[in-house]
Amino acid sequence: MLDSFLTVGQQVIYLFVIVCVGYVLGKTGLMNDKVSLGMSNLMLYVVVPAMTIVSFQRPREAEGFRNFCIVIVLAFAIHLISIAIAHLLVRDRDDQRRRIFQYSVVLSNCGFMGFPLEEAMLGPIGIFYGSAYTAVFNIVGWTYGLRLISGAKGKLSPRSLLLNPGILGVVIALALYLPGIRLPGLLLTPLTYLSALNTPLPMIIVGYQLSRVDFRSVLGSGSFWLATALRLLVVPAAALALCLVLGLDRSVLIVIVIAASTPPAALLTMMANKYSDESALPAGVVAAETVLSVLTMPLVVGLAMALA
Repeated sequence: MLDSFLTVGQQVIYLFVIVCVGYVLGKTGLMNDKVSLGMSNLMLYVVVPAMTIVSFQRPREAEGFRNFCIVIVLAFAIHLISIAIAHLLVRDRDDQRRRIFQYSVVLSNCGFMGFPLEEAMLGPIGIFYGSAYTAVFNIVGWTYGLRLISGAKGKLSPRSLLLNPGILGVVIALALYLPGIRLPGLLLTPLTYLSALNTPLPMIIVGYQLSRVDFRSVLGSGSFWLATALRLLVVPAAALALCLVLGLDRSVLIVIVIAASTPPAALLTMMANKYSDESALPAGVVAAETVLSVLTMPLVVGLAMALA
């Protein structure tokens, strides 16, 4: 079991070193909000779809596709469980703050933080299964999440949901995977180069976000610590228990636990900036829990690997 903890801890430390690079860039002024936004757009609209397509360029196997579908079903179940936990337990006198903390419990950073670790631990199959979880995240994030943060301001548009880059990448990848279409090297090689940015780019972005946050304004809130415990410990433990009860394939279990154990989604800060009057708190919550996840993710994922 100790080997499992050390293996995951080592991978998380690798990622956190890259996070420190982004932090230094932010503190020294070598990176600013405009650069961070450009890198985020590059990640969302180019790197994630490219990585998804590359990971789906594999022989079609009945077991692999069955596991992919299982991840989709379980991802919906875990999000529903998280919604129930958040609405039952998270309280705050300020309604807007309460909704931000509830969002942080339900929606994890399963793309930016999950994909690099899934790839490091499992290789391409980790991205393949992780894409299924992230597709569900995008559906929940742009429906429930948008409604939670915006209240009456956010309009649930089928167009914005279907044209979300995370969903589009999976749709295109499946359109190639299901009929067994293999891309020629002229296309696959550049996509592979772009997908290699999946690990450093999001970590640098996260590091920059950390450099802009006043942690003292966040850490003094009791609601923050409750939401943190739910996001980083309770929800992942529930996901692990569900996977163990169902006796799932080891790779599926690890992917689901990694995705469920990541800190709150960066999408929270984007939506709050657009639809909420509270912008500092969401950034602080995401940043503070990202730091704390360096301690919790090795414990949770290491335990999952040991029990799988």
